[in-house]
Amino acid sequence: MKKLFLILIIFLNSAAAFAQDFKMPAASDYPSLEKYGQKIEDFVPKNWKLVTKVVGDLNGDKIQDGVVVVKGNNRDFINKNDGLGVPEFDTNPRMLIILFGGDAGKRYEIVEQSNSFIIIPESPTMAEPFKSAKIKNGVLQLDFEQWYSAGSWGATEMSYKFKYLNGEFVLIGADKTESMRNTGETETRSYNFLTNRMSITTGNFAGKVKPKTRWKTFRVKESKTFRTFREPFGWEIEPDYFL
Repeated sequence: MKKLFLILIIFLNSAAAFAQDFKMPAASDYPSLEKYGQKIEDFVPKNWKLVTKVVGDLNGDKIQDGVVVVKGNNRDFINKNDGLGVPEFDTNPRMLIILFGGDAGKRYEIVEQSNSFIIIPESPTMAEPFKSAKIKNGVLQLDFEQWYSAGSWGATEMSYKFKYLNGEFVLIGADKTESMRNTGETETRSYNFLTNRMSITTGNFAGKVKPKTRWKTFRVKESKTFRTFREPFGWEIEPDYFL
């Protein structure tokens, strides 16, 4: 009976968290940015803060380019939470900005701005989805996670790899690892969109099962870019399976 009561309390608190009317950004909350700047920090809007900055050559011209993730700093988006999760739920808008360097790296130009790819947590029980960015061998990698402090035993880690091809940043690879915190079961699916080959590895992070990997071929209708793949975890690449 006590266990049933605790489950009921958790359910009611979770429902209360989702039922609250949290303030979310509108299109007007994302500022228009100047196309050019002398340094990367020039692209951080007023009253916003820099979350991540990475540099590297993205277009093969041997000049340092930049990738910036910024977040609004408006108290209007700090929502009081009366349910499970953090007491203050931050729904400030986030942006991804990709810059090409020019003039020996002294001048930068915006080549991509996404107001949707750096997603906002969907509830106060969800950890910050965006984790990191890196540039290696001309490839931009963006890492995310889905992790909840209540309501789910599952956790997901995602890595997306974009390369500048024919004037656009094209998704060339993705890795998704799903794990169950209660059983330790894991599954990693690694997609190569240049070869249309993927691997599926299953195992257990507690070491109870030796990992097994199998390979298969897949097909997609079109290459994904920031314009056609607007946010993480939202592409149904297979029936009921999302990247």
